Amino acid sequence: MFNQSHFLGKYAMITVVSLLTLTLFDSNPWWKVLFFAIPATLLNLYLTGLALQQAWSQVMTAPLQGVVAAFLAYLVSLATVFRATFGTLVGFALLLSVVEYLLAGFFPQKHHEE
Repeated sequence: MFNQSHFLGKYAMITVVSLLTLTLFDSNPWWKVLFFAIPATLLNLYLTGLALQQAWSQVMTAPLQGVVAAFLAYLVSLATVFRATFGTLVGFALLLSVVEYLLAGFFPQKHHEE
């Protein structure tokens, strides 16, 4: 359903947003944030595929993807891999939601046909 360029585009988007929030505001090492972006991207692609199958609108999908990625960052911070404050997680979710919504046109959506 998704090709390699789709994964790399989503990874780049999530990495930039993660570096802007989790590294800049919570002083996490950049290399830990790069590793965090890999499962966050896979989860994001899973939600994108689920949204396509269920025919959800981008207005509903983008905030869901932001909140789920922030929740994943929260879970990772519970394992003391890196630090994440509540304000940073909210900012991360909002920024990722906005970027996901605005850049949705760059990621072609193939509808699942049955």
